[in-house]
Amino acid sequence: MKLTNSFIKVSMNGRIAYSILCSEQYALTKYPDKNWKPLFEKIWAVTSGPFDEWYYRFIEILPEYLYEFPDYKSSGFDYLSEQDYNYYYEFMRSLDDSFIKLLTITSQLSMIYAYSTISEFGQESLDLLDESIRILESNSISLPDPNLVSFSSFDNRNGWGEFFNGRRNDDGAGVFVTSDDRGGF
Repeated sequence: MKLTNSFIKVSMNGRIAYSILCSEQYALTKYPDKNWKPLFEKIWAVTSGPFDEWYYRFIEILPEYLYEFPDYKSSGFDYLSEQDYNYYYEFMRSLDDSFIKLLTITSQLSMIYAYSTISEFGQESLDLLDESIRILESNSISLPDPNLVSFSSFDNRNGWGEFFNGRRNDDGAGVFVTSDDRGGF
């Protein structure tokens, strides 16, 4: 049985959270000495508000957009400051393609059913989640516990689930997601 079958009753918000947990697990395993806090604060913001608003801010730091222009002034970014551009321009250069793919999957999950309804149980989103899982498995990285996101029910908000605040512990000792703390970043 595929692990993604255990996500059928988990909301889109929970599925996105699990994809972030996969990215964190990968990052902390492959690059334990990097400061991940700025990036993951940006990423976890998706769980606490409308996906489309987050998406347009987040894609500006993905390499396919970040490196599209030779410098900040010619880029025309809508949300990314010049200081953040310089930071992420350097930060992303040292990351491998598998990690970038994990980030891309999270952004795709946030928009896969944007402005539409989720058919049945959202098989397309489960396929993307399965891709994240395969990346971790192919790199011999242990998977995050799916129970961390099981509280976020597909029965709420037509499959989208309630907003919640997800984040990594400041000490990097582990990951947690909570539905009790609904504040944003």
